[in-house]
Amino acid sequence: MKFYDLIVQSNHSGGESSIKEIVEFAAKLGFSGIVICDNFESMEKLKAIKQEIASAKGGIEIYQGVKVKANTPEEMREIVNRVRDHVDIVAVHGGDYNMNRSACENSKVDILAHPELERYDSGLDDVCLKLAAENSVAIGIDFKNILYSYRGIRGRILGSVGRNIELCMEMKNKIVITSGAASIWDMRAPRELVAILTVLGMDLSQAFLSASGMPQAILEENKKILEGKILTKGVEVV
Repeated sequence: MKFYDLIVQSNHSGGESSIKEIVEFAAKLGFSGIVICDNFESMEKLKAIKQEIASAKGGIEIYQGVKVKANTPEEMREIVNRVRDHVDIVAVHGGDYNMNRSACENSKVDILAHPELERYDSGLDDVCLKLAAENSVAIGIDFKNILYSYRGIRGRILGSVGRNIELCMEMKNKIVITSGAASIWDMRAPRELVAILTVLGMDLSQAFLSASGMPQAILEENKKILEGKILTKGVEVV
């Protein structure tokens, strides 16, 4: 079984670890592939990161992603349109409800990360999840958001994440779990991430799918899109 972590941020995004360190540590943890998914700053920075990824070696698959953190849905859509053809994964920094919904209705987005971030609810509703299903947008469970929550709010965060898992399973939405790591010390082995999902109410087979089969399928489909074998999500050239 292959495992993938689709959101790990390097020192290019203010993190503590280099791409080389991340790749080597991911291999030790048992991942088959890793996505360096740094915050978007500019196309020039994106190219520089791509060059560093190309030179990194660690015996695993290495992909490039972008995490889009924007002030408005309009700004988010503009950035997504700019980067979509240049990276393997596009994730949106969630939390604000309007941002959550806009990400869910955008077929160019792969992952809505931590929709419950800094909220008193789960950040999602039936409308968002229906849009996410229609546009093949996965809901991201972010381990770092749980790891660094302090005692006073951890229960609320766990409840919100659990609620999103429940909703996604009811409406058959895609779920992926990511470390969201900003350093190698935030990263966790695949089976630890799977265990967290089971504690939050997901059955074991679905939990493994969220760390393995689902992220692998997203990467494979996007590779075909970038190579021109698929015109857009769900439309393949025969």
